[in-house]
Amino acid sequence: MKIFLKKTDENRLDVLSVDMKCLLKTSFFKSLICPGKYLMFTCTCGIFGCGGYYGEVSHEDDRLFWLTEQSPFKEQFVKTSNKFAFSWNQIVDFLEELIHKFDDLKSIMITHGLNFQYDVERYRGIIKEIKERANQNNNN
Repeated sequence: MKIFLKKTDENRLDVLSVDMKCLLKTSFFKSLICPGKYLMFTCTCGIFGCGGYYGEVSHEDDRLFWLTEQSPFKEQFVKTSNKFAFSWNQIVDFLEELIHKFDDLKSIMITHGLNFQYDVERYRGIIKEIKERANQNNNN
């Protein structure tokens, strides 16, 4: 699986999108629960040592921030920094889309007798935790 960033405007929040092509990195899910430095990006081969780099993840009540070692955009015409901001609502929407894609993938794999190895229930638990945290922040 690849997670792509789309930078639309310097003054707007950033957008995540998904392309299911390689193994999902669990560091992405860990970063949603606990801020810190994570292996966030790889080259297209999916191996961190081949061209990957870290992202520093920080949390605020209403937003999640990524500070990356370099810009993840290979296109020269995309002018962006290495700083990204996402609302928790955007993260939840993204995760729900991701879970839907996992459910589709699981169905296809089971149909063909393949072993599905993603812990989707754990990911659903992370979504629930993020929603509960957001509700607590809204009630305070």
